[in-house]
Amino acid sequence: MRIKRFGGSGVLVLAFASAGLAASVPNAPDVTAQMVITVSPSQNRGQSTNLGKGDVTLFENKTVVPVVGLQRMTGDLGAMQLFVLLDDSTRSSSLGTQLPTLKKFIASLPSTTQVAVGYMHNGTFALSQSFTTDHEKASSMVRLPVSLPGENGSPYFVLSDLAKHWPSKEPTGRRAVLMCTDGVDRYYSSSIVDDPYVDAAKHDALKAGIMVYAVYLRGAGLYGRGGWLTTIAQSRLSEVSQETGGYAYFEGVADPVTISPFLQDLQERFDNQYQLTFKPLSEKGIQPVKLKPEFPGLKVYGPEHIYVR
Repeated sequence: MRIKRFGGSGVLVLAFASAGLAASVPNAPDVTAQMVITVSPSQNRGQSTNLGKGDVTLFENKTVVPVVGLQRMTGDLGAMQLFVLLDDSTRSSSLGTQLPTLKKFIASLPSTTQVAVGYMHNGTFALSQSFTTDHEKASSMVRLPVSLPGENGSPYFVLSDLAKHWPSKEPTGRRAVLMCTDGVDRYYSSSIVDDPYVDAAKHDALKAGIMVYAVYLRGAGLYGRGGWLTTIAQSRLSEVSQETGGYAYFEGVADPVTISPFLQDLQERFDNQYQLTFKPLSEKGIQPVKLKPEFPGLKVYGPEHIYVR
């Protein structure tokens, strides 16, 4: 099975910007902020990589900023909140064949991961299970979609709503969303220009410190079934994932035979993440960033932007 992604170089990184993870930036030299970087799972599979702060250089607005710490996200740093966001306008057959695999993945997550489950409804998310470390309980809340065309309103409206109303006040090193949807924005679906709702979803997710992963599954009804609309929708899912430091999974323009390889890859990415602590520039808001590895063969990737308070 081939994992297909539109845009970007294919490995994820998250820049945290909320929940205490991005500091305000006065001119004081001791102010720091954090972001999460990921070593390529394909490079690191079966190996133990321990990076130090001198192994990467971080640029903000093309200016080198001091990296003061780089720690692998295990042990006390391994905590994560993962929101499984399912589209209620997905075809029953598209998600139905994947339910056992998805439930098994949720049940197998480490004890340091809290899981919540919700569904897309009319531009908002409906919470089925709040964050819990009882993964069997969380997996039991995954059900077949109602399969009404357009029931989601727009997956990007829903993502923005979730980012603004994250159902937990507990601080954690990582926040992530796994959204299974066709990615079709019925309010801006046929245009190749930038979608303002996608832009808003990216901004809200960055501000909330959420890393977005997406799995493409076909929606109910005939709308969005054409190759052109599907390609646009998948490109937008990839755009949101890449911008927030996540990853988007596709298998052509059809439903995947199984999402098992996608979820295995996703877990390997979670297992290969580091918290990078740096001293940001004085500029606030969304800033462009870039990572540069400092020795040959190291594949570490960063987001295109971070949100600095």
